[in-house]
Amino acid sequence: MEAILAMPFVDRTRVVIGGQSRGGILSVAYGGWHPEQVKGVINFVGGWNGERCRHAPTINQSLFVRGARYREDTIWLYGDGDGFYSLSHSRANFAAFQAAGGRGVFHELSQDAGGHYIWRRPDQWAPLVETYLKRRGLPSEKP
Repeated sequence: MEAILAMPFVDRTRVVIGGQSRGGILSVAYGGWHPEQVKGVINFVGGWNGERCRHAPTINQSLFVRGARYREDTIWLYGDGDGFYSLSHSRANFAAFQAAGGRGVFHELSQDAGGHYIWRRPDQWAPLVETYLKRRGLPSEKP
Protein backbone atom coordinates (compact mmCIF):
# COMPACT_ATOMS: atom_id res chain seq x y z
CA MET A 1 0.00 0.00 0.00
CA GLU A 2 2.89 2.34 0.73
CA ALA A 3 4.11 1.98 -2.85
CA ILE A 4 0.61 2.54 -4.28
CA LEU A 5 0.00 5.64 -2.17
CA ALA A 6 3.35 7.08 -3.30
CA MET A 7 2.40 6.93 -7.00
CA PRO A 8 1.84 10.44 -8.38
CA PHE A 9 -1.43 9.56 -10.11
CA VAL A 10 -3.10 8.07 -7.00
CA ASP A 11 -5.68 10.25 -5.32
CA ARG A 12 -5.07 9.41 -1.66
CA THR A 13 -8.55 10.70 -0.76
CA ARG A 14 -10.31 8.06 -2.89
CA VAL A 15 -8.54 4.78 -2.15
CA VAL A 16 -10.76 1.71 -1.92
CA ILE A 17 -9.33 -1.61 -0.86
CA GLY A 18 -10.90 -4.93 -1.73
CA GLY A 19 -10.13 -8.55 -2.27
CA GLN A 20 -11.46 -12.05 -2.69
CA SER A 21 -11.07 -14.91 -0.18
CA ARG A 22 -7.89 -14.20 1.81
CA GLY A 23 -7.72 -10.88 0.01
CA GLY A 24 -11.20 -10.06 1.32
CA ILE A 25 -10.38 -10.72 4.96
CA LEU A 26 -7.06 -8.89 4.61
CA SER A 27 -8.87 -5.89 3.08
CA VAL A 28 -11.21 -5.69 6.06
CA ALA A 29 -8.33 -6.09 8.53
CA TYR A 30 -6.22 -3.50 6.68
CA GLY A 31 -9.08 -1.03 6.79
CA GLY A 32 -9.11 -1.40 10.58
CA TRP A 33 -5.35 -1.11 10.89
CA HIS A 34 -5.11 1.94 8.61
CA PRO A 35 -8.55 3.57 8.49
CA GLU A 36 -7.03 6.91 7.52
CA GLN A 37 -5.76 5.42 4.24
CA VAL A 38 -8.96 4.00 2.79
CA LYS A 39 -12.28 5.45 1.75
CA GLY A 40 -13.96 2.07 1.29
CA VAL A 41 -13.57 -1.66 1.91
CA ILE A 42 -14.98 -4.39 -0.35
CA ASN A 43 -14.92 -7.99 0.88
CA PHE A 44 -15.58 -10.73 -1.69
CA VAL A 45 -16.09 -14.05 0.12
CA GLY A 46 -13.42 -13.24 2.68
CA GLY A 47 -11.84 -15.66 5.11
CA TRP A 48 -8.43 -16.99 6.10
CA ASN A 49 -9.14 -20.63 6.97
CA GLY A 50 -11.88 -22.75 5.47
CA GLU A 51 -14.38 -24.43 7.74
CA ARG A 52 -12.60 -27.79 7.48
CA CYS A 53 -10.13 -26.28 9.94
CA ARG A 54 -11.63 -26.61 13.40
CA HIS A 55 -10.08 -23.28 14.39
CA ALA A 56 -11.55 -21.41 11.41
CA PRO A 57 -14.20 -19.52 13.39
CA THR A 58 -11.64 -18.23 15.88
CA ILE A 59 -9.04 -17.34 13.26
CA ASN A 60 -11.44 -15.72 10.82
CA GLN A 61 -13.37 -13.78 13.42
CA SER A 62 -10.19 -12.47 15.06
CA LEU A 63 -9.03 -10.98 11.75
CA PHE A 64 -12.44 -9.52 10.95
CA VAL A 65 -12.68 -8.00 14.44
CA ARG A 66 -9.41 -6.18 13.76
CA GLY A 67 -11.16 -4.55 10.83
CA ALA A 68 -13.91 -3.15 13.06
CA ARG A 69 -11.73 -0.12 13.83
CA TYR A 70 -12.60 1.08 10.33
CA ARG A 71 -15.62 3.18 11.32
CA GLU A 72 -17.06 3.71 7.86
CA ASP A 73 -19.34 1.38 5.93
CA THR A 74 -17.97 -1.76 4.34
CA ILE A 75 -19.57 -4.15 1.87
CA TRP A 76 -19.44 -7.93 2.22
CA LEU A 77 -20.36 -10.11 -0.76
CA TYR A 78 -20.85 -13.85 -0.24
CA GLY A 79 -22.36 -16.63 -2.30
CA ASP A 80 -24.25 -19.76 -1.44
CA GLY A 81 -22.65 -23.16 -1.92
CA ASP A 82 -19.13 -22.00 -1.09
CA GLY A 83 -16.69 -24.86 -0.50
CA PHE A 84 -14.68 -22.89 2.07
CA TYR A 85 -17.11 -20.63 3.91
CA SER A 86 -20.78 -21.48 4.31
CA LEU A 87 -23.20 -18.61 4.56
CA SER A 88 -23.82 -19.42 8.24
CA HIS A 89 -20.06 -19.29 8.97
CA SER A 90 -19.75 -16.03 7.04
CA ARG A 91 -22.76 -14.49 8.78
CA ALA A 92 -21.15 -15.38 12.14
CA ASN A 93 -17.95 -13.62 11.02
CA PHE A 94 -19.97 -10.55 10.07
CA ALA A 95 -21.80 -10.64 13.41
CA ALA A 96 -18.45 -10.72 15.26
CA PHE A 97 -17.27 -7.77 13.14
CA GLN A 98 -20.43 -5.82 13.99
CA ALA A 99 -20.26 -6.73 17.69
CA ALA A 100 -16.77 -5.20 17.74
CA GLY A 101 -18.15 -1.97 16.27
CA GLY A 102 -17.70 -2.65 12.56
CA ARG A 103 -20.18 -1.22 10.09
CA GLY A 104 -21.31 -2.65 6.81
CA VAL A 105 -23.81 -4.55 4.74
CA PHE A 106 -23.72 -8.32 4.18
CA HIS A 107 -25.07 -9.52 0.83
CA GLU A 108 -25.89 -13.13 -0.02
CA LEU A 109 -25.68 -13.91 -3.73
CA SER A 110 -26.73 -17.02 -5.60
CA GLN A 111 -23.99 -18.79 -7.52
CA ASP A 112 -24.42 -22.09 -9.35
CA ALA A 113 -20.67 -22.72 -9.50
CA GLY A 114 -20.18 -22.21 -5.75
CA GLY A 115 -19.98 -19.07 -3.68
CA HIS A 116 -16.24 -18.65 -4.04
CA TYR A 117 -16.84 -17.82 -7.69
CA ILE A 118 -19.22 -14.89 -7.31
CA TRP A 119 -16.58 -12.75 -9.01
CA ARG A 120 -17.68 -14.47 -12.23
CA ARG A 121 -21.13 -12.88 -11.91
CA PRO A 122 -20.71 -9.10 -12.03
CA ASP A 123 -24.36 -8.90 -13.03
CA GLN A 124 -25.12 -9.81 -9.40
CA TRP A 125 -22.51 -7.82 -7.50
CA ALA A 126 -21.66 -4.83 -9.70
CA PRO A 127 -24.89 -2.91 -8.91
CA LEU A 128 -24.28 -3.48 -5.18
CA VAL A 129 -20.70 -2.22 -5.45
CA GLU A 130 -21.80 0.76 -7.54
CA THR A 131 -24.37 1.73 -4.89
CA TYR A 132 -21.75 1.29 -2.16
CA LEU A 133 -19.25 3.52 -3.97
CA LYS A 134 -21.87 6.20 -4.53
CA ARG A 135 -22.78 6.13 -0.81
CA ARG A 136 -19.09 6.61 -0.02
CA GLY A 137 -18.97 9.63 -2.35
CA LEU A 138 -16.80 7.88 -4.89
CA PRO A 139 -17.08 7.63 -8.68
CA SER A 140 -18.58 4.35 -9.73
CA GLU A 141 -18.73 4.54 -13.51
CA LYS A 142 -16.03 4.30 -16.12
CA PRO A 143 -14.90 7.73 -17.38
